Amino acid sequence: MWEIITIIILAAGAFYLVRQANMQPEKVQEKPKPKVHDEPGEEVIPEEDPEENMILEKEGEMIGTDAEEREADRLISDANSLFAKGKMREAEKLLIEAIKKDRRNPHAYFALGNIFFSEDNFEDSVNAYEKATEYDPMNDVAFNNLGLSHYKMKDYRSAVSAFEKATAINPDIKNRYINLALAARKDHSDKKAIKALETLNDLADEPNVKHMKMLAEAYEANGQKDKFTKVLTQILEIDPEDVDVKRKLARQ
Repeated sequence: MWEIITIIILAAGAFYLVRQANMQPEKVQEKPKPKVHDEPGEEVIPEEDPEENMILEKEGEMIGTDAEEREADRLISDANSLFAKGKMREAEKLLIEAIKKDRRNPHAYFALGNIFFSEDNFEDSVNAYEKATEYDPMNDVAFNNLGLSHYKMKDYRSAVSAFEKATAINPDIKNRYINLALAARKDHSDKKAIKALETLNDLADEPNVKHMKMLAEAYEANGQKDKFTKVLTQILEIDPEDVDVKRKLARQ
């Protein structure tokens, strides 16, 4: 008799465990988010696909002033933590709640822009970053990311405008001049590309051959043959074995 009762109990337990396992929701695989940098350092631009190294940035610490703003900032901080873990939908819900509490909070719109950008939803990321810059017109990081969003949508003229604002507000971050130059070249604004690359080279602690080659190409595209040749010659002084540069000089 006890053996039969024991078998019944074990069977019931097994059924319960199977049922519970089947009720567990499947884990949704979130898209990995792009690497985000606080202070991007000097980057190396691969010649074959330079825009792969355009850098999405994040903001610094937020300081609220009243109760609602502090609560909104708390929600934004929690959302950023979720974003870092790849939990995009949970983060988005918190940011929407933060905006309801403080509709003019630029940090909430900025964080939303980062979520949309990470999901390749560039139209919405443009709208979010534009709100961030509307409510904080000195937010150079938001202007940089707005430029990246326009660039991804192939709206190169708007990208140039956004990158120009980012570099004007904070002229010390080198990567932004690369972003500006790449967008300007796509927009056939060779003079703006040249200006950005010249500034980049002026800011460099030491010569960067990759950036010098970009500048040489911009000079060539703008018909400035003398400067094109001068930069190529400077590159050969740094790397006498650069075959590509030797070929370009030989054609002059």
